[in-house]
Amino acid sequence: MSSVTVVPPQKVERLAHGFRRTMFGFSPSFIENSRVDRFGYLFEGASEIPYTDANHQLLERLGLNMLEDVSTFQADNSTMESGYTYFGQFVDHDITLDVDSDIKVSQDAKDLINYRTPNLELDSVYGDGPGVDSFLYDNDGLKLLLGNTVVGQINSTIPVMPFDLQRNALGRAIIADPRNDENLFVAQFHMSIIKFHNAVVDAIKAEEPELPTDKLFVKAQLEVRRHYQWVLMHDYLSKIIGATKAAQILQDGPSLMPVNQKFFMPVEFSVGAYRFGHSQIRDTYRFNQVFTNSEFSWAFRFTGRPVPSDWIISWKSFFNADGVQAVNMARKIDTRVAFSMGELPGPAARGNLFATLSSRNLIRSMALRVGTGQAIAANLGIDPLTEEELLRSPFPNPSPQQIALHQGTIDILNADNQLLLKQTPLWYYILKEAEVRQNGNQLGEVGGTIVGEVFIRLLEQSRDSFLRDPQWKPRFGLMTEDPAAYKIVDLLRFAGTLNIPDIN
Repeated sequence: MSSVTVVPPQKVERLAHGFRRTMFGFSPSFIENSRVDRFGYLFEGASEIPYTDANHQLLERLGLNMLEDVSTFQADNSTMESGYTYFGQFVDHDITLDVDSDIKVSQDAKDLINYRTPNLELDSVYGDGPGVDSFLYDNDGLKLLLGNTVVGQINSTIPVMPFDLQRNALGRAIIADPRNDENLFVAQFHMSIIKFHNAVVDAIKAEEPELPTDKLFVKAQLEVRRHYQWVLMHDYLSKIIGATKAAQILQDGPSLMPVNQKFFMPVEFSVGAYRFGHSQIRDTYRFNQVFTNSEFSWAFRFTGRPVPSDWIISWKSFFNADGVQAVNMARKIDTRVAFSMGELPGPAARGNLFATLSSRNLIRSMALRVGTGQAIAANLGIDPLTEEELLRSPFPNPSPQQIALHQGTIDILNADNQLLLKQTPLWYYILKEAEVRQNGNQLGEVGGTIVGEVFIRLLEQSRDSFLRDPQWKPRFGLMTEDPAAYKIVDLLRFAGTLNIPDIN
């Protein structure tokens, strides 16, 4: 007799980013027979940190010590705009959903189901399509539905406009993945993808007015997916691992996960390398002309409720666009984390060690038996970080407070016979690698290899991939004759969310 999945009552509360989610409300038969996509290991059996109470506490300490405060804060921007951080989070929600792992116990990643389809097909936006998830679509099943903003809180003169997600009477977003309403930045990007789809529908309908509705939707959806995949490859991936490395992996093909082998989502990617974006988050952002220096935590104030018009995101503040540099540049990829990250919404109160995302990242990697940075570097044939590099200060001209903070890091890495110095958690290792070998502007060799290999494998396996049609090039929003220059801002421009009247 098969076992029945039971969700403990304490696990059913709404959880914020970085906390464990549940399948609360689904039938046991759905959970048992849903997705066949699994998590797994690129390097099974690689040296890992044993799951013990002592190591648990040591990783909690390291995660807490990564947090800056007012006395240790040092504004040190990367060369990457902040928009890429939240595009990256949107992509993460499109390809991974883990509801089964638990950082309180050691688990085999191969036992975990990935409840998102890892095909870069925007199922987080389209759901199961208009035939099944009709609540996401208009009456013709062609366009995705949107919601109106509400009157602004500070500037009430900005008109109410259709620049929000559709919501129910309680304010909850009616979308295929509720995580995309966790913070305003990702919610507004999800809204932008909806608008892009709707604009593509209109464009194709104008080109082929006699095209039947069902064929029009399929053609528009294919174009949207390919434009999304194109900017991921040619813009986003080139930014985070370097254009040369991205092109090389594409040319050679992914060697760690050959296309002729069944795909699984590697935990070295999902709980290690791809969490680099957490170190890029700023404490303050320019949301738009009304909120010019607002705390990161404010992005969580307008979730689960209609967005006021004066909170519509100005993407020109987050991306270089039309010859103007973005105001919000991402922090460097390094071992320092903005102090706002210690105050994320969730069930843990501040002061509890699990209130920090950095601690949860480190402990989750241990719980899922992810190999250490040194072990994975050795498997990849990459020269590992030296002890000097691992112990090097991230502060070029440290203040007394920064010296004390870094000494805390040294003490933790050297504790217990230098456990974490010799067996460094992959996430921390990848941040340090970017910090000391790339000046925090992109991922290093280990991190870049893992991220690049996974994304290019996803591109190659997608049935709608632009790689399957060598003649295909982006055209909706293309501003030059060179399709390789097509970027995320061009997609946003065509969607109508880059240049919004009354928002700048």
